[in-house]
Amino acid sequence: MKIGFAGLGLIGGSIAMAIRKKYPEAYIAAYNRSSKPLVKAFRDGVIDYATSEIDDGFADSDYIFLCAPVRTNVTFLSKLKPYLSGHTILTDVGSTKQNIHEAVERYAPKAHFIGGHPMAGRERSSYFNASAELISGCYYYLTPSKNVTEEEEDRLKSFISELGCHPITVDPKKHDLIVGAISHIPHMAAYMLVKLVMDEDTPEEYMRVTAAGGFKDTTRIASSDPSMWSEICLANKDNLTKLMDRYIHDLKDIRSLIERSDEKALYDMFGEIRDYRNSMFTQTEDSTV
Repeated sequence: MKIGFAGLGLIGGSIAMAIRKKYPEAYIAAYNRSSKPLVKAFRDGVIDYATSEIDDGFADSDYIFLCAPVRTNVTFLSKLKPYLSGHTILTDVGSTKQNIHEAVERYAPKAHFIGGHPMAGRERSSYFNASAELISGCYYYLTPSKNVTEEEEDRLKSFISELGCHPITVDPKKHDLIVGAISHIPHMAAYMLVKLVMDEDTPEEYMRVTAAGGFKDTTRIASSDPSMWSEICLANKDNLTKLMDRYIHDLKDIRSLIERSDEKALYDMFGEIRDYRNSMFTQTEDSTV
């Protein structure tokens, strides 16, 4: 088996590690702009071939993973096109799917492309924070393009399952709405909660100094890469603006209940939300973002 990685950061590195663990005889080629992750991955035995350019080291791959930020992944398509064979499944790990599908249709229309998005992550990026365990047990969205056969979809599903993930097939538009609600809006909320404290803190900075577990847990993801999240916001802006409007509406509702001192309505709302939240997590929370 031969697998290529265009980008070897947190998610790409974690998938590569999981592949090496499950398929020790696999041949893994990797491109990365910075050489340090490549050197580390090669010395650790995670990859077999390292390159600072997309080249024929990717030729005849069974799978190629695009693992860079959204806009960078698009730039890889033309470079990888000469190396895509009839049996190569091209996939990605980006947090939005409509834009990469549109780019594939434009720059590599004959590619056997299946968009991918493992629902896993950490607030600290880079290969040096990667681990095979990061994706273990996570849900993994797949968004097949029109060029993909049922057999190819099943092949990638089986491969992802062997890595310990749970594949779910949806169309790209639905994917972007789903992750907008369960991943992108929570990041925006976390950033804005930190901004609230930053703007409203006392001169002695008591808020910053004494913020404890609840605030730390709620805002953990505000430590995420600002470059990546700026790109995600713009790539999914239609869904995000609609979801933000709904979130703002709900915040205004709860503000109104507090202003009216409506204790029963607050209690009922909190109870309903608590029960729904408690029903959500059937696996470890660290595997979901």
